[in-house]
Amino acid sequence: MSTANIHTALQAPNMEFTLGEDEQSVADLAAQIFSHLSSDELHVASDRAGETFDRTLWEQLAEAGLIEALLPVDEDSPGLGMVGLALIARAQGRHLGRVPFITTAVAALALAEFGGLDALAGISEGTVRVGVVLPEVRQRINGQLTAEGWALNGSIEFGYVVPSSTHLMVQFHTENGEQIALIEAERAGIDMDQFEGISKQQHAALVFDNVLVSREDLVGADRPAGEVSSWIRPRLLTAAAAIIAGACDEAVRRTAAYTSEREQFGRPISTNQGVALRAADAYIDSEVAWLTTIDAAWQLDNDGDGELAAFAASWCAREGGFRAVHATQHLHGGMGADLDNHIHRFFIWVRELDVLWGSAGQVAEELADVILPLERS
Repeated sequence: MSTANIHTALQAPNMEFTLGEDEQSVADLAAQIFSHLSSDELHVASDRAGETFDRTLWEQLAEAGLIEALLPVDEDSPGLGMVGLALIARAQGRHLGRVPFITTAVAALALAEFGGLDALAGISEGTVRVGVVLPEVRQRINGQLTAEGWALNGSIEFGYVVPSSTHLMVQFHTENGEQIALIEAERAGIDMDQFEGISKQQHAALVFDNVLVSREDLVGADRPAGEVSSWIRPRLLTAAAAIIAGACDEAVRRTAAYTSEREQFGRPISTNQGVALRAADAYIDSEVAWLTTIDAAWQLDNDGDGELAAFAASWCAREGGFRAVHATQHLHGGMGADLDNHIHRFFIWVRELDVLWGSAGQVAEELADVILPLERS
């Protein structure tokens, strides 16, 4: 296949990076809520109190209608979709808001796409919070068909912010392919072993022991096996990339301010060439993470090469985010390694997110699986 043909096969619709009025309004509102309710001072107070889920923040997000704004009303009002989700998740990353926003929002979009209006009402009201359980390396949930539906068995080591969720969206493997079910987190047979992640948020290892799932619990029960799970994964990866991009953006901003104020030998350390170059590289990584993420969100909303763009954005956020927060921590000198220093919070959040639902290497393999068939065609 010629280079020109490969380019044509991979070409997607061009994104307009200028935000519309509704998108800008949602971005501004999210920034206002997160900055007010997820400040450095509140993080310190939460740590001292041992709080890991910010209920007040969650209630404010629901009251403001931010998740509801993502959802379609009718054909003429499609909602803000993944672009709106990415804008809100970026604000969450900038302020490290401790809420299960991205998992709940992607679950809401999936229910709007494939059916599940009863649960959607609870999500919009803020009473339903969803954790998403996806397969991991060498781990998955298996479903055995029974007279009552499916019996789920298996384990997952990293259930991201699952303890703060009321429901679980679970991907399970059957002989016909992957299925998705939405069930209560307290359903019989689910054992949840909570642990504190490096971000100080609460996660859980999950064991499913003959957890019964009916057809009514399935998301997209009438769709071919694998369709719903294939729809959900790129959106989750894009949402996680948006948090990483936001965290990197704020870490770089704070580092620029710090290096401009901190003096050595009578001048700001930002005037040292090595510092300037390191900070510039971190800025570039941060910008690449965001631009690829918002492009992926747009592609997913507009029937472009969404899967290709999502895996590319996820890889850029994980690889570039890793470099960016390392740089920002190092440029703070010894204070950057202080566990109580605010710049360190961005470092540990990004390090935790860069292995969520698969490492950068695994995402690169998924990206290759999308690209190679196009090249062979």
